[in-house]
Amino acid sequence: MWHILTNFGDSAVMIPAALAIGLWLALRRAWSQFLAWWLLLGAGSLLVLSSKLAFIGWGIGIAAIRFTGLSGHAFMSASILPVLGYLLLEGCRSGLGRAGVLLGMGAALAVAVSRVVVGAHSPSEVISGCALGLWVAILFLRMQGKAGRPQQMGLIIAACLLVAAGALLGLRAPSQDFITQLALYLSGRAPASW
Repeated sequence: MWHILTNFGDSAVMIPAALAIGLWLALRRAWSQFLAWWLLLGAGSLLVLSSKLAFIGWGIGIAAIRFTGLSGHAFMSASILPVLGYLLLEGCRSGLGRAGVLLGMGAALAVAVSRVVVGAHSPSEVISGCALGLWVAILFLRMQGKAGRPQQMGLIIAACLLVAAGALLGLRAPSQDFITQLALYLSGRAPASW
């Protein structure tokens, strides 16, 4: 069960889900929210990437709490799933958006816990990644609340893309390999280990 949950937070699933949100916003012609979504998600992703590059390339981390970088799975699921939950449920019936946010947060927390259980990350890496992701989601949702009720057409497309993303469950994006190669290229060093 934990491996299924952890795979759900992989970029192979979360990136299509993020694209579904972007497409939904574009179909609504909610351009300010569209821009906010990509800026917030991009800024958070850049922080995750920077923390991983710092450790892999230069050994910058916090050994006392086994921190080697923000968990990307925890960040992606915490930033995307609450937003997706809001959009899917709010479009079905007004007022269900908050339930969707809570369901999305619960799913994101399950992904985060799975990263610790399967030994992929330490608690400090998961907590920090999840906190950053929730911050992104909450900031975006505060802006979203001003946009009015979702339109069904965009919602249906977003749901279809989520189903397609779910079909990719179990596939792993080579993002960690890319990050490792990039860090080694930038630093010219071998990876650090503790």
